[in-house]
Amino acid sequence: MSNIRRLDNVINNNYNDNKLNAVLNEVLQDIIDYKDGQELNGFSKKLINELFGQLKKRNFIPPVIDIIQVGSTARNTHLKNDYDIDIFVRFEKGTDKELLKNIVLECGKTVIQKLGGKCWVEYAEHPYLSAKVDKYDIDIVPCYKLEWGDKIISAVDRTPLHNEFLINKLKTKYNIELIQDIKLLKKFLKGIGVYGSDLKTKGFSGYLCELLIIYYGGFINLLKESQKWKLGQKIILPDIYKLYNLKDDYEFIDIPNQPLIVYDPTDINRNVAAALGNENFCKFLYYSNLFLKNPSKDYFYDYDAKVAKNINNRDMGELLTLVINRPKNIVEDVIYPQMEKLQNSINVILKEHDFKYIRYGNYADENYCYLSWEFTVYMLPNVHVKVGPPVYYGNRAYQFAEKYDKCFIDGCNVCAFVERKYKTVYELFEDITSNKLNNKIATPKYVVPENAKILNIFKEKYEN
Repeated sequence: MSNIRRLDNVINNNYNDNKLNAVLNEVLQDIIDYKDGQELNGFSKKLINELFGQLKKRNFIPPVIDIIQVGSTARNTHLKNDYDIDIFVRFEKGTDKELLKNIVLECGKTVIQKLGGKCWVEYAEHPYLSAKVDKYDIDIVPCYKLEWGDKIISAVDRTPLHNEFLINKLKTKYNIELIQDIKLLKKFLKGIGVYGSDLKTKGFSGYLCELLIIYYGGFINLLKESQKWKLGQKIILPDIYKLYNLKDDYEFIDIPNQPLIVYDPTDINRNVAAALGNENFCKFLYYSNLFLKNPSKDYFYDYDAKVAKNINNRDMGELLTLVINRPKNIVEDVIYPQMEKLQNSINVILKEHDFKYIRYGNYADENYCYLSWEFTVYMLPNVHVKVGPPVYYGNRAYQFAEKYDKCFIDGCNVCAFVERKYKTVYELFEDITSNKLNNKIATPKYVVPENAKILNIFKEKYEN
């Protein structure tokens, strides 16, 4: 393969330079296919030309200003076998949203049918068309054309500006090296299970990957520099100061409770890494360190699944999973936050009743939601210590003592031995599924535990 990057000039001598070079060049052989990229570009141009033809035929120019391809396939930062094509139809500001929607759906549907594909309507802030033509997955999205500094009308309006910024940055003389390093980063993040900004994954988006590589100048530089990161790490690209004529001492808006803050060049009040969770942030730091110390292709190929398989190859605690019916047509960005909300609410009750868990997790397939736990024990003794108020609380302490028979003093608190309400964790979950604890559980709209099945397994993406 031509144009494989040698990384000796950027690698710190504390690491095994030769081994890093060998591993990364080997991975690049797997994730780059120049012929496939040429076919994809040819199909994308054909798709855009067909859309233009339909717009002209129906006299829809204006309000349509232009049609552009965006996303990783437009910038050649996609991985091999990634056939996602994002086409944005840009309209004049002020165009009626209903007209905007109808033009894209009407013309898009005609083009997809002409190309022998099938299509359907998806919804964001306004409807857009998704389609499948042969191996290509296509989104045709309406948006307003904005200039730099314009106020965003809808969230998708930023995407063409993202595309413009990145293409300009990748046109430098280091174009090939940066693009290859973006691909390496994406493959690495996929391998360790933290690629994707959806609410199920809580990982790194493709756009975030590209900004990080541009900022740090390469894949290895990013991994090395990330070892200095702490929770709340802030990254501000120098271009932002030029784009918005900001002084060096400009104070950017504080974005609390985020592990990584990367200010968006198209909207300096937005964090590109907003979807990234603390755990995945830390996974990236941890596995980056391991890879630098002992380079291996393993990290790029389903490494998270191998880790899960290894840690599950052990003696287990008590396993329990709630299996809840998943409503149809509810997307994962809604389902996963609701599963998390319900599970966190149940965890509070588990702690109140002294059931300690080693781990917990959730997972959803097309038909069911699975909320799982692994407990240290499933049965507790019948006796339970109820802790009351401190003795110096006066009447409250005496009222507690009058309520319970077997009272004693532990430290400064009045306590009592009482009969435990739930001796086994299954008894507690039976009350949850029979709706007897509904007043204590925050039950989301679409993930309802009533009548759920209780199984003695731990169901997750990588099952035992």
